[in-house]
Amino acid sequence: MLDDAELRKSSRPDVPRYYRVACHFWSDEKVATWPDSQKLFALYLLTTKHRTLEGFFVLPPQYIAADMGWPLRRVKDMLLKLEGDGFIRFDEKTSLLLVRNALRYQQPDSKNVQKAVIARVRNLPDSPELINEFLSLARVHCLRSGLSPFAQGFPDLLEREFRPVSNDRQEVARRVV
Repeated sequence: MLDDAELRKSSRPDVPRYYRVACHFWSDEKVATWPDSQKLFALYLLTTKHRTLEGFFVLPPQYIAADMGWPLRRVKDMLLKLEGDGFIRFDEKTSLLLVRNALRYQQPDSKNVQKAVIARVRNLPDSPELINEFLSLARVHCLRSGLSPFAQGFPDLLEREFRPVSNDRQEVARRVV
């Protein structure tokens, strides 16, 4: 077992070691209807070591299958189910995964965290559709009242850094879970 010093050395310093998972995950009306395997899969995506604060990261299905001990076909089927339910978006070609409500529960609350998020997003594979959705979701989740000025300024920062390829933000916002 790794002690704290070894764990810090082996962890990426730009990524927190924990993420918020809302306790009402279990009572969410959509989640409550899912079979246990789908709930487990969703929790894996919310807590995997591959995840980032912003919920926008590369995660090949083969990694998921290895981590969960599931056949690849089952993983791919589960990705399709969660995408159909609006929980995630997944680009099979680039293995880019977007947890659609990640920014609803945890926003970048400092300039350094914002810089880290921008750097991570800049290094993601090219997927114009997913980057546009990410920008739209940031507007939906980070502009809510009561959030920090850093969180509320984050969508504009993203817009300046990653000009949307298309202008369909309103359509994406309507599909937010």
